[in-house]
Amino acid sequence: MQNLCQWAIWRVLLWSTLTHASRPTFEWKDPHTQEKLLCEKCPPGKSMAKPCTLDKRTECKPCATEHYTQYWNYLDRCLYCSVRCSTLEVEVVPCNRTHNRVCECKPGYHAESLFCIKHSKCPPGSGVVEPGNPREDTQCSVCPEGSFSSNHSSKDPCQTHQNCSAQGLRVNVPGTLFHDAYCTSCRADKGSEEGSGTGDCLEAALDFVPFQLKSPRRLRRLYRKLTQTAPGTEKKKPIEELQVDLHSYLLQLKNLHGKEEAWDKVQVALTKLKLERILQNVLRRFTNCNKRKFPLCEEFAQLQTTLNFWESESI
Repeated sequence: MQNLCQWAIWRVLLWSTLTHASRPTFEWKDPHTQEKLLCEKCPPGKSMAKPCTLDKRTECKPCATEHYTQYWNYLDRCLYCSVRCSTLEVEVVPCNRTHNRVCECKPGYHAESLFCIKHSKCPPGSGVVEPGNPREDTQCSVCPEGSFSSNHSSKDPCQTHQNCSAQGLRVNVPGTLFHDAYCTSCRADKGSEEGSGTGDCLEAALDFVPFQLKSPRRLRRLYRKLTQTAPGTEKKKPIEELQVDLHSYLLQLKNLHGKEEAWDKVQVALTKLKLERILQNVLRRFTNCNKRKFPLCEEFAQLQTTLNFWESESI
């Protein structure tokens, strides 16, 4: 037992000696004796009040409010917390006796060349693979096959196309990198008793139209006609974005006025813009005037007569 106690005491003394010896020091010349001394530095959070002498250790004093020392030092005064967060930053570490204030860019921004820059948005057709953080910008990647992204976003990843057959439906508009697949139960070759109601076909027609126009000019003209906006007020966009914008507007129109009124507006706009061929393709795809009644059968017949007249005039 005695040997165990001696070993414990020896261990405590050794630890104390090593700890004392490990404290950082600095050379100091006593102004009275001109003797060079090895003084202990002051720990973080304090500055030196008085250097050591032959018979006294270094005296340290704690830092005042809004002042700090981060390292062992022999400064005669603590450093001022000089860092101030800008309007685009948030405080993540407050000023204290051992650290200056630490700021970082607020959510939605990242640091770049000492400035906080808004996170980039991934364009349509690309999704977020790594959201931006206070230190790095958003990382984007082109959507893989079978997925899409239809808007500019700094948060949304690519989404998987919906599976029409798994829902017992058929593909109305195939999905692309820029938009989802659109499904329908409408079948022009089936009767309404077989799950092909008029409402479904009208909705399918509204989904179908925007993606049949392959000219940015015609898409912009149709969008302006439907929204009653003046030429030159919309931004220049790729055709894929114009198609998605037009489809989104038609959905709003349907939700606001109902399917039939929304389709009437589209039909009138297509006719006025002399896009009857698009209208004809839509009517052929979603109507079967020989087998059942459909709200557009009469219009289809009138349209066919008009087209035949124009064709005969042009010969």
